[in-house]
Amino acid sequence: MLSAAFAVLFGCSLLPGRKPLCLRFAERLSDGILPEGAERYCRRLTWLWFVVLSVLAAANAWLFACGVWWVGFVTFPAVPAILLAERLVVRPRRFSVVFHTSGSTGKSKTIVKTFESLAKEVAMHRRRFVDKFGAESARELTFLGTVHWDHMYGKLWMDLLPKALGAKADPDVIRTPEELLAKMDAAKRVVLVTTPAFLGRFAEHAKQYEIPQHTAEVVSSGALLTRQVSDRAEAMFGVAPLQIFGSTETGGVAWRRFGESQGEFDWSVFQEVSVAAGPEGRIKVRGPYVFRQGYAMGDAAEFSGDMRSFRLLGRVDRLVKINEERVNLAEMEDKVRALGFDDCAIAKVEGLHGDFLGCVLVGGARLAPLELRKLMLPVFPKGTVPRRFRYAAQLPRNAQGKVVADDVRKLLEKTVVPLRFTGDEPFFKGHFPGMPILPGVAQLGLAVENARKAYGLDGAVKEAKKLKFLHVIEPGHDIALFLSRNGVNEVRYEFKEGETLCSSGTLVF
Repeated sequence: MLSAAFAVLFGCSLLPGRKPLCLRFAERLSDGILPEGAERYCRRLTWLWFVVLSVLAAANAWLFACGVWWVGFVTFPAVPAILLAERLVVRPRRFSVVFHTSGSTGKSKTIVKTFESLAKEVAMHRRRFVDKFGAESARELTFLGTVHWDHMYGKLWMDLLPKALGAKADPDVIRTPEELLAKMDAAKRVVLVTTPAFLGRFAEHAKQYEIPQHTAEVVSSGALLTRQVSDRAEAMFGVAPLQIFGSTETGGVAWRRFGESQGEFDWSVFQEVSVAAGPEGRIKVRGPYVFRQGYAMGDAAEFSGDMRSFRLLGRVDRLVKINEERVNLAEMEDKVRALGFDDCAIAKVEGLHGDFLGCVLVGGARLAPLELRKLMLPVFPKGTVPRRFRYAAQLPRNAQGKVVADDVRKLLEKTVVPLRFTGDEPFFKGHFPGMPILPGVAQLGLAVENARKAYGLDGAVKEAKKLKFLHVIEPGHDIALFLSRNGVNEVRYEFKEGETLCSSGTLVF
């Protein structure tokens, strides 16, 4: 009787114009946030239960009529068995999302998260938006993003959250301030989903733009936003950015907004999440968004007494040992910026006589290496002052605005030779009359000569391969020759004029 009653209930919900019973349960349990294909899946699941329960009802009735009274004890366990199989095996496989982490501080990883965990995180952000703007006003928002949708940050904020709010989301990834302003002009009220790198670049030239003042929210994640950039963004858009701290593995963990955060513990943990101190001071996370409970992040923190807020101490994997001294690279980068540089990145470089620190600088005074060392001597622990410096127009960052450690290291490992040609050099004669340019064979000769000096290579050149000539080199221009070692006897070279690559190749000695 019980099986028949439920079979009728499931069957009636499959009639035309009705909503399948499983879909009703799904909408209620997931706060109305469902993945693509959910309706079709729930209809099939409702059919499955209709068939299973009908068969159970008929089989039980027939067997009971035959005097097999104990059959219910055998057949009814089939119901919870099917429930568990669908919940624990089929559904997670059918509705999961595969993310690939950026690998900014190491090797990239593949993380598989259930849609259920994403839906709960989206529901949390939706509640915060509805509380702040109201349900009707939230529907009028237009989400504009400078982030890719195939990463978790973009997936949550540019795809799932706008759908959950009933708001619009522009499908284009915005790359320039001009694109952003054009789209802002066409929208009624804007939520900007971006990164600190984009905000910093925009702020540098903000005075030349007329920025519409109808931004409802600016959301920043992927890297830490400095107070300076946050203040500039607030001046531009009229709202201080909401910063989200988390990772692909944990989902959102905490938030802060300069001006609202209190005291030294400036990161507030989301209500649904709990944190604890793990090994080496790492943040251990538990909550509905994390893909493995008790996951220890790569970031260390100092926690408040109630464990509901914390102060970040930097990444544990950015603690390095130089000349028996432990150095926190994140802390040192902050101190170098305070010396008058717009940005900086520090990395450990392997040398022939031991490891040392190298520093990539953006902005500030262009000082010689010896002057830079003197400037930084009071800042760094004894014996750890960077020995190699590079100036760059901007730090190497990925799509999420994070500085990529391997790219910083590659930049530091390059030997840079400044060159300037007057036009009187013998290799310009006849090449070409009235419009002299540096011959390709002369570029090869300069690369070979400087590679021998830089790396102490005495042998002959066995091969020159992967040669590319992309831009002519003329007298009177500042040229930089970049050399990097690919192997024991292999050197890659690049001739650059500013950020323009003129030629490149690989020399095998």
